[in-house]
Amino acid sequence: MPVFEPHGEYRLERDGYIIKNDASGAINLETIEAYAREISALVEGFSGAPFAMYSLYDPDVILTSQAEMRLRQSVAERVGKGMCAAALNLSNSAHRLIIAAQIGGLYQEAGVPWQEFDSYEAAKPWLETRIAKARIPAGET
Repeated sequence: MPVFEPHGEYRLERDGYIIKNDASGAINLETIEAYAREISALVEGFSGAPFAMYSLYDPDVILTSQAEMRLRQSVAERVGKGMCAAALNLSNSAHRLIIAAQIGGLYQEAGVPWQEFDSYEAAKPWLETRIAKARIPAGET
């Protein structure tokens, strides 16, 4: 399989137990490979504690099929390390339905609750509530 230059961009930052992803452009496998490595390093910093994802997508974000397959693996890896919720901001997306189906579908397939929000400020309380609930041991209320 040929190796291509990365297409699309992302920026990751951490806000407590929330990883914020700001993505732009058409994303290929090479970009997702770099993303998966970087996000894995961030996740290790949580030491197994529950965490959540917030992703903001620009108008041009769309995944190639290979990128989508690799992202599926990355999501499964994160779930195994404590990811308990995801928020998607698709308010600027020119491909809102496609991205909701691609990314939301990956989270749904992995059993991760996800929801759409129009801002980080709106998503943060929902994500923090999910994190807090995930910290409660099974059987306790």
